[in-house]
Amino acid sequence: MKKWIFSYPLIVVFFLFFCRLGSSYAEGAQTAEQLLEGLNRLPETERHASLVAGAKKEGTVVWYVAMDRANADELVKAFEAEYPFLKVNILTGRGASLLNRIIAEYRANRYQYDLFNTRSTTLNTLKKAGAIMRYHSPLRRFLRAGFYDDEGYLNGLFATPLVFLFNTKLVQKKNAPQTIEDLLGGEWKGKLGMDTESYDWLAAAIDYYGEKKGKETGQKLGDQNLQLRSGPTLLAQLVSAGEFPVQVDSYHQEAIRLKKAGAPVDYVFPKPYIPVKSLVPMFMASHSPNPNAAALLADFLLSKTGQGLLAKQGRWVSRKDMPVAGPDDVGDRNTVIPSPDKWGTRYKELVSLYNELIVKNNQ
Repeated sequence: MKKWIFSYPLIVVFFLFFCRLGSSYAEGAQTAEQLLEGLNRLPETERHASLVAGAKKEGTVVWYVAMDRANADELVKAFEAEYPFLKVNILTGRGASLLNRIIAEYRANRYQYDLFNTRSTTLNTLKKAGAIMRYHSPLRRFLRAGFYDDEGYLNGLFATPLVFLFNTKLVQKKNAPQTIEDLLGGEWKGKLGMDTESYDWLAAAIDYYGEKKGKETGQKLGDQNLQLRSGPTLLAQLVSAGEFPVQVDSYHQEAIRLKKAGAPVDYVFPKPYIPVKSLVPMFMASHSPNPNAAALLADFLLSKTGQGLLAKQGRWVSRKDMPVAGPDDVGDRNTVIPSPDKWGTRYKELVSLYNELIVKNNQ
């Protein structure tokens, strides 16, 4: 029986050889961003066929969704009907919780999600964590100005105008607050509801008025003995039930939904501007386990079909070729979407400022 004898130097040589070989493979491996960027250069029919072929091998796509579960399920159902070979696994939650989960996963080198939607002001946090990639979807050309960035990280789905929701049994429409200034004079002290995490409301005020007056506006609002609650749906339900007469930061689609359902509520578009909860884009995972399926889902959400479903849910959608007619249309009113570039770098400061001006004054 032959005995194989290895000297220590020989073992080292073999070890270094295989390490180098593995490193070469790693260096030559194509990232998800490179894969999709290459496919985006193909003619549309060929590109779509390649995505479908790749997605069939993947079989699934994981979507972290900062959205009401019922609305997310509606989108998933329509997508799976179009691509029956794919299963969408969704995880719903509030944006901050899902953001923290992604950062923790990436620190642990656990790459689980493919797409994530939350407010655009988290852009820099996700970039610093190396958790997102650029994706220049061909459908970007249909998006409104301000709903995408030049780099390719932001592909906007929708934004949410924040309106004054009021209980019609407690407040006549002619007496409802009409302007931001109306909230600050003391007439509505103790009667205004607001979300504990309405950071975008304050960011929009600072963007519109400037740093000094914007912060003063936040301070004055914080002095109104606000009824703070967590979650837009809960706040709107409490207004409907008469717990307090007015909510200053109601989601536009929530106001529309309750009104159509026959609840005793109505709403006002604020003047001189409508604060907008910052743009909600799709963020594509930099280490996407299923990049082809992720691209198909992203494109579906930007398509007329996906945007149509979002519009029916009351969203102010990103496509400029899908206007909404009637009294619920934002139209050409002055809107202020918090700048993702500005607030992306100042997000922690914004949260602290909101807690100082709004939350602490009303605990």
